[in-house]
Amino acid sequence: MHTPRRMSPPPRRMNAPQRGGMFPHTVTVYNVVVETDKDTFESEVVNHITLLNGVFLEGSKAVNVRQSGLEGADAVSLYIPFGVEAVDALTGRPKKYLPPVEFWRTEDKTDFWTLAITAKKTSKASLNGYTFFVKGTALPAEGIRPDQVVNYVEAAFDYVYSITKIDEKDFGGLRHWEVGGV
Repeated sequence: MHTPRRMSPPPRRMNAPQRGGMFPHTVTVYNVVVETDKDTFESEVVNHITLLNGVFLEGSKAVNVRQSGLEGADAVSLYIPFGVEAVDALTGRPKKYLPPVEFWRTEDKTDFWTLAITAKKTSKASLNGYTFFVKGTALPAEGIRPDQVVNYVEAAFDYVYSITKIDEKDFGGLRHWEVGGV
């Protein structure tokens, strides 16, 4: 007796590993910090750049334009699983998440990244740190001064967002951060 063959693959379980499905995107997170050189007491801008592989970035421009009437009202929701692959954008070394206060207080931030709601400051003296993210891999060009990286990234790449909200979903089967950006 002939057994009919299934024409489509069997349904996948919700917690089965995904093949790029649910979290197919990469974002570049910039943690920008002003640090003081202990020898010269001069302030310098340092950019800690992290690639997050395996996130979901959802845009909602149409909804905002309809509700606010503003043409430039871009907004996104970024979903980051707690187990996201986070690597240093320049060296490829793995990085670990730290909560914002702990991150800003840490002396050596090389192996860490954070999510923080912070306003971009224009004065280097008043800036102690802020965070923004870019859809995709968005690295500054060689030779760009650290204090000019933010301006370069904003001019060279589309989809650059400031963080407006962070919701930590620390329950259930899919523990994650839900990050809002404009």
